[in-house]
Amino acid sequence: MHYKNIIDVLSDFSKISIIQLDIEGNIKKILLNSDEDLKIKREVNIKKIFSLEDRGRVELLFKVGMGEESKYLKILQRYSKGSKYVNLKIKEISGEIYAFLESTDTQREKELRYEAKLNSLSKKAELDQLTGLLNRHAYWDRVKRILNCGDPERRIGIIFLDMDGLKGINDKRGHKVGDKAISQIANLISRSIRERDIAVRYGGDEFIIVIEELSGSKSTAYGLAKRLLKEINSKRDNFLTTISIGVHITKVGDIFDKKLSNLKLHHNWEKEVVLADNMALKAKESGKNTIIYSKK
Repeated sequence: MHYKNIIDVLSDFSKISIIQLDIEGNIKKILLNSDEDLKIKREVNIKKIFSLEDRGRVELLFKVGMGEESKYLKILQRYSKGSKYVNLKIKEISGEIYAFLESTDTQREKELRYEAKLNSLSKKAELDQLTGLLNRHAYWDRVKRILNCGDPERRIGIIFLDMDGLKGINDKRGHKVGDKAISQIANLISRSIRERDIAVRYGGDEFIIVIEELSGSKSTAYGLAKRLLKEINSKRDNFLTTISIGVHITKVGDIFDKKLSNLKLHHNWEKEVVLADNMALKAKESGKNTIIYSKK
């Protein structure tokens, strides 16, 4: 097998380097380096590629630990790309001294990487694949947190958005164009809501935004609905569809009670969503591309 091919195979299993040293620890020859992030050079003393804290550990390997391994030694950034840790073993073979370096992560880095992966998977599981908005399961979990706020007078705005003419787009221009139309509305919603607002793709061409209303006579949810409609109509050439919107305002106390089961709580919530849906239906019947507002 060609030498380059051997490096490629080794790189698939782990990132290792094999270095020949002189008696003082200076690098004579780099026999193998399968880690592209490790920038080691000839004639540099191997101890100097490590952090000050770890040089004593390398010195100890030369003195009493030949053949032993020292783990999680930190490489200086001038010799590596980013933070780099290696396991180091120094061995004498047939009168020559060799250093074996295996790139690794510290336990902390492994844990952080694992947590980041779990968080990423968790977020993906909560999102609608086409739009990046919440799916219905994640949406309900967020709504429950609002309902558990403990303030029965807290007002909640429910914005129900129904796209106009999506079926016609799918039938005449195909589902790829229909998906683009859906994504356009989803992107508009994403960049228009606050971080604490809840946005979900509720159905094929339906979206819900849940807003915690601010104090005052004006509705935060109705204000957002007007802004969404205004942007679509002011940039009509950029959108494939318009939207019909129903806005319904309710209170936590009309839905939530500590004695309620999760099933009953969900039932109570869905009754409020139906009212917002009915407002969106009235908006469609009124000619589409408009808002109907309901307040308890």
